[in-house]
This record gives sequence, C-alpha cells and structure tokens, in this order.
Amino acid sequence: MAHLVYIDETGSVGKGASKQKLLTLAAVLVHEDKVQPLAEKFRQVARTHLGWVPADFELHGNEIWNGIGHWDSLSYAELIAAYEDAISVIDDLDVDVSCASIHKERLHTRYGGDADGNAYLLALQFLLEKIDTRYTGNKILIADEQKEHQLRAVKMVADLQDWGGGEVPGTKLKTVIDSIHFVSSHASPGVQLADLVAYALQRKWNTWDSHPDAKAAIDRITDVINQHMRTWREPWPSE
Repeated sequence: MAHLVYIDETGSVGKGASKQKLLTLAAVLVHEDKVQPLAEKFRQVARTHLGWVPADFELHGNEIWNGIGHWDSLSYAELIAAYEDAISVIDDLDVDVSCASIHKERLHTRYGGDADGNAYLLALQFLLEKIDTRYTGNKILIADEQKEHQLRAVKMVADLQDWGGGEVPGTKLKTVIDSIHFVSSHASPGVQLADLVAYALQRKWNTWDSHPDAKAAIDRITDVINQHMRTWREPWPSE
C-alpha cells in the first residue's frame, strides 16, 4: 500500500511574491485508499457552501480566503467556515503534512543571486528527503504543474533515487517510487489540499492578518495542519 504525496508551492512567483520572504513547498501524504474519499469530501464542501458543484470547481486557498470567483457572494464568516471545512479533511482522513522552505533573500545573499532560480528545486529536494526518511511505505509524487522547473525536477528526482544527487549533496531516496508526476490542480483534489495547506502556512508566517477574527481563524486552520506535521526543518539557508 502506498501514499500519494501531493505537492504545491507558494511564495515564488506572481502578485505579491516580493512580499513573501519564503518559498515553501507543502506536501500532503494521502493513503491510496483515502484518495477517492478526499475527492468526495471536497465536492461536499462545494455543495455545503456554494449550493452546487461548478463544472470548473477546484479549491484554492487564496480564492476562498479572499472571496474570489465562485466564492465572491459569501460573507467573510462563510468563507472562513468553508476553508475550515475543507482543511478538516486532514483530521478526517488522518493525512500527514510536511513542508520545506527556502529563505529567498538569504539564498540570494549567500550565492550572489546565482542560485535564485534554484529555490524550487532546493525546497523539493529537502522536502523529499524528509518524507523519505520519516514516513514508512512507498510514495508516489504528484505535484502542481511547474512549466519552468518540470524537466529539471524529473531529472533531480531520478538522480536522488539513483545515487543521492540533488541541487546540493543529498541522500538517496529509498521509498519514492517512479518519477515525479506534474498535473493540473483542477484534476487533483490532493494538489488542491496541498494548496490550502501552503496558503494557510504562508499567511500565518507572514502575519498578513490584523483583524482578531482573521487571526483567530488562521490560527485554528494552521493548528489543524501543525498537528499532522510530523517533520520540520528551519528555512534554508540559515542565518
């Protein structure tokens, strides 16, 4: 029996990226017999909070939190309820969580900017090394599409499986089977769950919320995540 390891990232590109000091890859480890229950849980989130399941439905942390797209008609309290309902699947299905972060400014300073484009791959290497050694059983990697990094990531995972070669000297992966598979988040509830985790963690770490209700909500959400995070590593490089 294997775990499907769904991976998503936050903090690297896009609007507001310069205000996010960390690039973070979050992973959720879903046992193979929990994959379909996860998909059904997310459909139920849509039925409960939207009243229907749109044809293009997928869960994005940013969209739910900020009331974007299908969520734009909901009140703030209703949005928070939807986010908490979605994240509760971590408890319901006993999903393990892991993450790895790169401190972008320190990486830039340490290597004079030469390694800025490697932040995603470094975070991926550290993440895989953690889940390989800390969690038993075979693992299949499924990540959100990364047009900029996909080919290099596939090569790096193969090298880590073969002889432990990564962006920096690493350890040989023993429980990660097959290659890393990149998919559209629309087609993968597991990747959507990783997105919800990554967005909530980044929001908490960057202390974006000042309103007491928002701070309390993000604390509740990240508390659920942290209770299932069995591995931790300080952002790299260290100070």
